[in-house]
Amino acid sequence: MRFVELRPDPQREGFTLHPRITVLGGLDAVARVELVGFVHSIATGENFGWGGTVEIHGIHMQIDRALDLVGSIADSALIVDARALVEIAADPATVAGAEVSAYQESVAAREAIDDDIAALAEELNAASAVRSEMGARLAAARARVEPEAGSNLDRADGELGRAARAADRPDPWTGMNSVPERYAKLEALLETMDDQLDALPSGNRAVLAAALATARASLTTGPVVCPEAAALAEAWESLHQRLVGLESRMEAAGGGTEAAAARLDAARAAALAAEDAAVPREVSPDLRDRLGRLHERVIDLEKRVGRSLRRSAARKEFEEARAELNNALDEIGYPTWAAFRMGNGLASVSADRVGEYDRARSELEAAEIEWAELMARLERDTDLQSVLNAIDSALDHATEILGHDPYERSESEDPDLLSDALRRHEIDAASVGVDSTDALRHLRSVLDTCNAIGHHELTSDVGLIALADTWLQVLGGADAAAVRILRDRERAATELKELILLGSGSRRDRLDAERAAMHAAEELVAANREALLEVNRTQLELHMLAATELAVAEEHDAKLELREGAKVLERLAEHRMNNAIGGPCGIAAVAARLPRGKSGTVPLVVLMGDAPVESLDGLRGLPEDVQVVVVGDTPGLGQWVADQPHGTAKLAQIPTLT
Repeated sequence: MRFVELRPDPQREGFTLHPRITVLGGLDAVARVELVGFVHSIATGENFGWGGTVEIHGIHMQIDRALDLVGSIADSALIVDARALVEIAADPATVAGAEVSAYQESVAAREAIDDDIAALAEELNAASAVRSEMGARLAAARARVEPEAGSNLDRADGELGRAARAADRPDPWTGMNSVPERYAKLEALLETMDDQLDALPSGNRAVLAAALATARASLTTGPVVCPEAAALAEAWESLHQRLVGLESRMEAAGGGTEAAAARLDAARAAALAAEDAAVPREVSPDLRDRLGRLHERVIDLEKRVGRSLRRSAARKEFEEARAELNNALDEIGYPTWAAFRMGNGLASVSADRVGEYDRARSELEAAEIEWAELMARLERDTDLQSVLNAIDSALDHATEILGHDPYERSESEDPDLLSDALRRHEIDAASVGVDSTDALRHLRSVLDTCNAIGHHELTSDVGLIALADTWLQVLGGADAAAVRILRDRERAATELKELILLGSGSRRDRLDAERAAMHAAEELVAANREALLEVNRTQLELHMLAATELAVAEEHDAKLELREGAKVLERLAEHRMNNAIGGPCGIAAVAARLPRGKSGTVPLVVLMGDAPVESLDGLRGLPEDVQVVVVGDTPGLGQWVADQPHGTAKLAQIPTLT
């Protein structure tokens, strides 16, 4: 059996072997072990996973086909040191003893690797059990999160404030708790929430998302998530979390839109009811319908603008609709919508209804003035306007990336509508144009900036990307918890400030029902905040566990690969030991031990080691049907090949096999 061509990697071009002697130079230690393992597998009739072509009795065929026909040739291949090719006068017992020691050392090395693999496997099993337990904890914590807790507290706070105003008592808490007790409770609560904020992980989610998507794109081909879109999705969600936090803190400090919006809605409803009691002026049905549609559109847009505070485009659309309605009313001689609704019919309306209408109009005007003043204050709030402008810019940027505005044909203003569309936006991985080494190095740098845990211990690309993905989730959870904590902190700080202004608080009025409801709402918020923190803590622990588990898994896989190499070396040492025990060394002994079958021999592998080039001279004494592969980089090998008779040897420099 002569080997014509070998292909260690099906995706790469193979290399050819000389029919007699092939000298392979430039191979590293791993490649030498692979070559030895391959030749051994051929001798024993196994399939090592390599491809290639062999010649049997003048017929060329694929290696796997040849193995099916021939089967095993010997119990192992013949692999010798170049030093063993020279006849030596050494005591056979001494040579055998050295080979026995070498074999015992190889067995001990392989057993040590087996012990390491068992220990690492046990550690992985333990980590899996811990991960399952933590996953259950995370699910339980998420089940405890009550999204409506903040709204419940706002409603309870509003009811308590209204009850206190109705009773002409600006201090709703006096009588339930003494001022010093409440003061101490609020101070402790503020300190606790400050500690909770400090303990939350922090980092730029958009930068991390871009680095993560770029690293993924550099390691694959075909469609991938656009790094720019992934970064914008995280920035969009972060901006809306900031907006929710600002709005909720305004509500907590008494400067939000909820109470003013409720008053304005109630005033409008009362005014509309009074208007409905009047007889409208005679106008054509088509014009009346058109004016009604314009008025409904103005009211709808005003609600959207006032409630969401999110989109400057909506505010512009509202102003345009109101101008269109006023122009249509002016064309028929009415200065306002109310004047149009009342028309000439006021003369036939009863005095009570006219008075009711006047009162409703007065309340509506007061509510509109309050709303206008609130809007003016919000327009002057630099933090709020900064976030709103950033949201508008992000929407414009997203429209450029996606090619359309997801909100254009949707009534929903849910932020997830845009972020989901961005995360689904894919591009060709080749268009990213970043080297994987640079992309992964940048990802590690970003993880460093975000104070991520565990990525220094990881060496595999897949493990690093998985860890970065978990840290991105941790940062998202931390931002959500921070919004809730900051909102509750603003409420507590506002109440503490009011208590300081109250002085000693001598009033003794009790508003028991409202106070009890307020306490219940506060307890629900506290439980909700603790559940959010538990979710974040568990996510952080899972991230730390993932870092450890990935590092252990990488080490475990590396040990498995190392064990395969150790097994090859162990078999080689065993073979050399058995040969040494069987008799003297030398080229004659090597030739005598060559396994021969109907198909001939497998190549004799000669490992140069530190043997001199002259030790190869004995190869000329081998039978002509013996194919030899010499592995090593001993100086002078090239000249030795050149000195051989023409057509008997070739030199090949192969830096790696796979």
